[in-house]
Amino acid sequence: MKLRPLTQSDDLALSIFLDSEFGKPDTYQAILKLRETNMVAMERLAIEGTKIVGYLCCAKMVSPADWWALTVLVVSSNHRKKGVGRELVYRGMNHARREKAPAVIVVGDPAYFAQVGFSQAAAQNLQLPFAQEFTSLYPIAPGTGLSSHDVIYADAFTTVGDTPPTASA
Repeated sequence: MKLRPLTQSDDLALSIFLDSEFGKPDTYQAILKLRETNMVAMERLAIEGTKIVGYLCCAKMVSPADWWALTVLVVSSNHRKKGVGRELVYRGMNHARREKAPAVIVVGDPAYFAQVGFSQAAAQNLQLPFAQEFTSLYPIAPGTGLSSHDVIYADAFTTVGDTPPTASA
């Protein structure tokens, strides 16, 4: 398995991969809206041979403006429980650190994301628009854990559905 940044030539394969894993085009449509509004912070693929087996997307937050949100994490059903999701998240968080993102927020399974460094406790003082019980924080810069902020996600999420797609491995 190889992990690498997404390229324009990956778009068709990515849309097919996401549609097949989620059964509908909402997730890919949200990603396109993030791209159109320049709100994508990072995209990474896990490739086996020539086939996509995993995908990670982090978006820029509206508020706090310099934070990121891990918006999509998906691993093909045939490759789950093999460390693909974990490796995508580890590499993604290392990239966030290199890009000087102070923190990364995620809405997803708290037990899963705790295994890769996210903390529900670190997010407890955030004022969130939804899903408090599923929100965790990956603090990078000192003082971001337990900080108090009004969290505002990119508009791309509200135009596609009621809430952002949740990360799932």
